[in-house]
Amino acid sequence: MRNSFSIFFLLVPILLIHVSSCQEEKIVWTHDPMLTSADVEVIHDVVTLYSDSMQLKARIETDKLVKYTNRENPREEFPEGLNVTFYDNLGQQSSTLTADFGIREGRKKEIKVIGNVIFRNVDGEQLETEELIWDEVRQVVFTQKFVLVTTPEEKVWGMGFEANQDFSWRRIFAPEGRVNVEGLPE
Repeated sequence: MRNSFSIFFLLVPILLIHVSSCQEEKIVWTHDPMLTSADVEVIHDVVTLYSDSMQLKARIETDKLVKYTNRENPREEFPEGLNVTFYDNLGQQSSTLTADFGIREGRKKEIKVIGNVIFRNVDGEQLETEELIWDEVRQVVFTQKFVLVTTPEEKVWGMGFEANQDFSWRRIFAPEGRVNVEGLPE
């Protein structure tokens, strides 16, 4: 009996320590409707490939992709920016596009990019604007916003722009100026 009594006094402090350490922790949870909606997927470090007839046409890379899978309005947002690489019919890189934000409208088959948009081709020609739309079906890019086009020979700016996605053909709808680059100091 004395051994049982001693064991009881030894076990009681151990049980009290164990019970006190097993108390429930209070978890603070804030409701984020985007993360709890069944119509929304958030994906990190994404690479998306677009092809036509088994031929690679474009590669999109982004740190974060938010997919809205609602049937009436499916869309994808690139809230942390995106980098797009376009490919020609031989599978060679033909142009690149970067922007701070993008949204792809699933039904329209268009991607609108906004903020610090830079579109370059392999010949060193570059377009800068604040907004550009890529029509996936027609394989063209366009905007109604101010644009600056820089080539090795000149700089041209104006309002409105359209080009094929490899930037080998383009036009500025309302050109406002042209500067020969040769005479400019670098």
